[in-house]
Amino acid sequence: VRRLGYLALGAVVVQGILGGITVLWYLPDAISIAHASLAQIVFCLTATIALATSTGWRRGYGQGTGDRGQARGGRGQGEEDRTLQRTAIATTAVIYAQILIGATMRHTGAGLAIPDFPLSFGHLVPPFWDWKIAIHFAHRVGAATATVLIGATTGRVFLQHARRGELRRPALLLLILLVLQITLGALTVLSLKQFLINSLHVVNGALVLVTSLVLALRAHRSRFADAG
Repeated sequence: VRRLGYLALGAVVVQGILGGITVLWYLPDAISIAHASLAQIVFCLTATIALATSTGWRRGYGQGTGDRGQARGGRGQGEEDRTLQRTAIATTAVIYAQILIGATMRHTGAGLAIPDFPLSFGHLVPPFWDWKIAIHFAHRVGAATATVLIGATTGRVFLQHARRGELRRPALLLLILLVLQITLGALTVLSLKQFLINSLHVVNGALVLVTSLVLALRAHRSRFADAG
C-alpha cells in the first residue's frame, strides 16, 4: 500500500505539471490527451489503495468458507478462477484503451465526425474516411469490444461465483454502468455533444473503468494471501 501511495503521489505531481502545461500552451492535443489519460490512472490508484486497506480485502472476503459457493455448483471463495482473472484483466485494459481513444476523439474535435447513431453515415461501416472519422469509428468499435468483454466477465461471475458478494456486487454495478454509458454515448452524438451529457459520459466512463478494476483485483485476492 505504501508503494501505491508513493506511485499515486508521483502521478498527482505529474498530473499537476501536465495541467499547467495544458493551460500555458493553450490546450495542445498531445498534452491534453496525456492529462486526461493520467487522471484515470490517478483515480485507479486511489481506488486500489482504498480497496487494499478495506476490511473485506484484509480479511480475504471470508476465504475458507467456500462450501457455500459450491452448494450451487459454483467455486469456493478461496479458489482461484484463472479464466475470470484473465478476462477481468483484459476487460479493464480494453476499457482503459477505450478511454484513451475517447480522450483523443474529444481533444482532436472528432466527437461528431460521424454525426448519426447507431449507423455511420447510414451504413454499418463509414463509406468514406478521414482521420477524424477513423478515430471516431475506432471509439465505437472499442465500445463494442468492451461491451462483449464486460458481458463475458460478469457472466462468468454470475455463473460460477453467484454466492461471492465481493464479486457479484461490482459485476452488477458494472452492467448498470455499461448500459448507462452506451446510452450517454448515443445521446452525446444525437444531442450534438450537449455539454452536460458529454460530461456525464466522461465521468461514467471513469466509473466503468474503476469498477472493472475493483472486480479484477478482487478476483485476484487469493494471490495476496500475505497482504491481510
